[in-house]
Amino acid sequence: MNKPQQLQAPKAGEPIAVITTNQGVMKARLFGELVPGAVKNFVDLANAGKYVNVPFHRVIKDFMIQGGDFTARNGTGGHAAGGPGTTIGDEYHPELKHLRGALSYAKTARPKSIGSQFYVVHPEKGAHFLDHPANGGPADGYTVFGQVFEGLDVLDKIATTKTDGNDKPLSEMTIQSIKIEAFSG
Repeated sequence: MNKPQQLQAPKAGEPIAVITTNQGVMKARLFGELVPGAVKNFVDLANAGKYVNVPFHRVIKDFMIQGGDFTARNGTGGHAAGGPGTTIGDEYHPELKHLRGALSYAKTARPKSIGSQFYVVHPEKGAHFLDHPANGGPADGYTVFGQVFEGLDVLDKIATTKTDGNDKPLSEMTIQSIKIEAFSG
């Protein structure tokens, strides 16, 4: 059986995100051809240095790790690449699912509420209840825009750290930087 396109290895020259954390490095494919607005927002934020020394503020073992709040640093802040107060809308592609290692945007229940916060899916079985339903509305489901292809051990290390009752890690789990590069193979 062939791997879904989402899980295939990146091709030479394909843009990837190098997510350096205090626990190691994760590398993720970015699906700009499938969800261009979502990827552009992430790339623009990364290139502007917004993801430097930003915490993973919410960690739930066997679910996901969430970070990207570069303003309040606690899950209540951040904004889209357009600047303070800006957000973008949801964007979906039927080939992109909440598989283990998927990068997806966090948001509220309102349409067009995506800013800078994102999460990485942890469990082997994925988190398919977050997928956009075929006949859903504009705020149903979450926007998958990337896929970790290297560094799943780092995802596991962060996802299994001890947390408090609000899912905040007891030890700092930090995104030190996110760099966008062309995959060299």
